[in-house]
Amino acid sequence: MRTTFLIAFASVLILAQSALGGDAKFRKVTIDADSLFSSVAAYDVDHDGDIDIVGGGFWYEAPEWTKHKIRDVEHFERDGMPDGFAAQPYDVNQDGWMDFFEVNYRSRSFKWIEHPGAALGEWTAHTIAEPGPMESGRLYDIDGDGQLDMLTNNVRAPSWWQFVPRTLADGSKTTEFIQHALPAEMASHGIAFGDVNSDGRDDVLSGKGWAEAPADRINGEWKWHPEFEIGAVSVPFLVRDVDDDGDADLVYSIGHGYGVFWLEQDVANGERTWTKHGIDTTWSVAHYLLWEDLDQNGQPDLIAGKRYRAHGDNDPGADEPQGIYRYEFNKASRTWTRYVISDDPIVGWGLDGKAVDIDQDGDLDLLCPGRSGLYLLVNTLRYSERDGK
Repeated sequence: MRTTFLIAFASVLILAQSALGGDAKFRKVTIDADSLFSSVAAYDVDHDGDIDIVGGGFWYEAPEWTKHKIRDVEHFERDGMPDGFAAQPYDVNQDGWMDFFEVNYRSRSFKWIEHPGAALGEWTAHTIAEPGPMESGRLYDIDGDGQLDMLTNNVRAPSWWQFVPRTLADGSKTTEFIQHALPAEMASHGIAFGDVNSDGRDDVLSGKGWAEAPADRINGEWKWHPEFEIGAVSVPFLVRDVDDDGDADLVYSIGHGYGVFWLEQDVANGERTWTKHGIDTTWSVAHYLLWEDLDQNGQPDLIAGKRYRAHGDNDPGADEPQGIYRYEFNKASRTWTRYVISDDPIVGWGLDGKAVDIDQDGDLDLLCPGRSGLYLLVNTLRYSERDGK
């Protein structure tokens, strides 16, 4: 099938700015101003019913965010920054205590960090493999077996990791990790996962095209489709039906440059076309995206933010103001409205933050890790109801 890549920027970028973002307003809580880690997770570490914050070398105990050491993490001489390009929760040894995965660029390692159990002492880092430099990683059910797997953005050797639960001879449990190669042509900055061709199987994408999932994702061939070239995109970018026309579009940002965009898919007479639309080209260095309903209007928002000094001062726009934003798409006008979640000069968007109802009040809050510290943006949509204010 012949494909076409079109570009259309006209009549798309309409911004309406608000200091706090429509009905979803956010209150900043400083968790750790000294943190340098770029990824974070949120779950109940100590089984007390509260949701705690976990990442890098520490966990922070709710509700006062008391800091506890997890382990020593190597800081690299090149820039003084630590490992920790992803923090993805998973109970690897199936003991009921949540561990987390760490994916790393500098040490080129894929690790799991073992929860110590009820004693709550220091955690143990286990290196699964050293497959190459990885910008980040996300958990998806890649082979369709109901079990989560890991998709990493290995910029040199694309692959995914199958998780297979095992019971050992002594009755203890573990997880086996099996690496599966993806087409070498897709190697680049950026990764996404979703059903591009509406065949019921989720595909793997990079900034250079998409790898079509075979019926047998373990042993079959992932067919490569070099249908677009959209640059060093975010990790991840998103496969979503933006305009609700029944096919999957792509939403992405440039990870070390300017702009947030969407790529509209259309298929007619057996030909697939991709049309590029600008969402916001006024700011730079959005390294990952989220798609969540922050204002609870029934429509997910695109959430993007500026990574704080990703490559020091070397990225385009690195010295320009910080910002975290949500964007709503209007299907009738086919335009996006931007709302400012945060314009705090010190709150960054890192590599792997989370949208999670951390205070369990019924709306989604945002965890923002990065070189400028670790911050929680509390969604106050339901805050006043909870506190009687």
